[in-house]
Amino acid sequence: MTCWQILFLFKFPSGQIGYLGPLLAGFVVCPPWVWLAVQTKQCLQVITSRSIPFTKRKIWLIKILALIVGAGNVWGILAEIGTPWFLAMVPAGIVAYFSLGEDVSEIVPPKPIQDPAVHQSAWREYWRLRDSYKRSGLGFVAAFILIILVRLVGAKLPESLQIGLFAICLVALFVSIAVMSFNQWKWLRWRCPRCGCSFRGAWGRLWLPKKCVYCGLPREEENAIRSPIS
Repeated sequence: MTCWQILFLFKFPSGQIGYLGPLLAGFVVCPPWVWLAVQTKQCLQVITSRSIPFTKRKIWLIKILALIVGAGNVWGILAEIGTPWFLAMVPAGIVAYFSLGEDVSEIVPPKPIQDPAVHQSAWREYWRLRDSYKRSGLGFVAAFILIILVRLVGAKLPESLQIGLFAICLVALFVSIAVMSFNQWKWLRWRCPRCGCSFRGAWGRLWLPKKCVYCGLPREEENAIRSPIS
């Protein structure tokens, strides 16, 4: 069965097969939005590693958006699989009840200890994270080049060996993408050693700016930080 036939079955249900589409969407889409709606503060702290400040008003705006998407998807999925609309409203109402009952307060990242040794240690961590991201990027490039080489010389190799090498290179490529994304996320979520917030802000540029978005602390030079402490 081709992919188009599978999509056709999901789009035009036939018997019980048509329920798989909405059920799959429910398991994938609904839980994160419901979690964000019910435990908005906790969810934001986990997503941002407690490095982004949020005002009470902003948290409520995010909660309302998540409630509309989450509760709406719960109701829509249950209605799609044949649940009467008034029964489908019950789980959506439960989500709304617990969501609006959360005690919402502003999120303030913890401020680091203001000590010269801690300050320099934080900047060393910044450069370590940057180097880790660069190394993982080189791993991605190497895996991509290996895939191209396998494709170019694959015709001269036995089919089983060609498939095995291509599978290994493909796995290496996906692993390198995952590692590079994780290292980039940790680097770009690095906390300012003065205010404790994300140095680049919530929606900053791809690379870290030359000063903290929140407190204006200038970025230290690599040579100055890596030199021995006098």
